[in-house]
Amino acid sequence: MNETARIVIVGAGHAGGAAAALLRQHGHTGPITLIGEEPWVPYQRPPLSKAYLKDEADAEALKLRPDAFYAEQDIALRLSTRAEAIDRNARRSGCKAAKRSHTTSWSWRRAPRTGS
Repeated sequence: MNETARIVIVGAGHAGGAAAALLRQHGHTGPITLIGEEPWVPYQRPPLSKAYLKDEADAEALKLRPDAFYAEQDIALRLSTRAEAIDRNARRSGCKAAKRSHTTSWSWRRAPRTGS
């Protein structure tokens, strides 16, 4: 894999957040964008359903990483954003920025072609 290629991860849940962190940990220096429909940074879901709901943990304890981690690691967060289309041949994704239950905008992001 090209260490400077643009990476777009669709799904800002536990797996998406971990994938972005691991890419940086293993030396990826190119742009990383994490797209997620929820308005929160990646968090741990099992503790949410157990400890948090029983008042044994606060919201901060559920986050996979502190908020500052993503900026420090140059990982762009596109939260409250739904990936509606992925065109692998053109290397672009179509997203809708969701606000509550309706769509507010649409945008295409083109990734530069590198290598083959």
